[in-house]
Amino acid sequence: MSAAESPGAHQFGLIFDDNAWPLLYVRFPSTPLSIEGFAYFLDRYTAMVERRAPFATILDSRGLTTAITARQRKQLTDWFDGMEELARQYHFGIAVLISHAHIRGGLRAVTWIKPIPVRVAPFGSIADAAPWLREIFAEREIPLTPSIEALLTGRS
Repeated sequence: MSAAESPGAHQFGLIFDDNAWPLLYVRFPSTPLSIEGFAYFLDRYTAMVERRAPFATILDSRGLTTAITARQRKQLTDWFDGMEELARQYHFGIAVLISHAHIRGGLRAVTWIKPIPVRVAPFGSIADAAPWLREIFAEREIPLTPSIEALLTGRS
């Protein structure tokens, strides 16, 4: 479903763009997600994993002005615990775009303390993330389609 067709884009400001599948682009809005918005995010992400097809994600959180809440962090941890087997099998990488270097460092520390079943790496931009994403696609022997390359080179 394209970003323009997504109800979450209108209701929550959350963009799920799978036009470059198997590279998913998810953009968080600048305002924190409501309880319903975060539930929508987890539901959509679950649907992506349940496709049972290998994929990676660019999770663009550069517009966020605050971190997710403690409740949302717990929900996310619970989600990874519940989806661990499928996520480990099909979701092979998350490039998290974060504006501030100290928050990128915090993400590294958190995932070191509480590992998740998906490789995750923080970056400042898509251009910074592109070499890592190309590498993990190559490791999986998944060809980079023109749509993937357009996403990696066409956005900042």
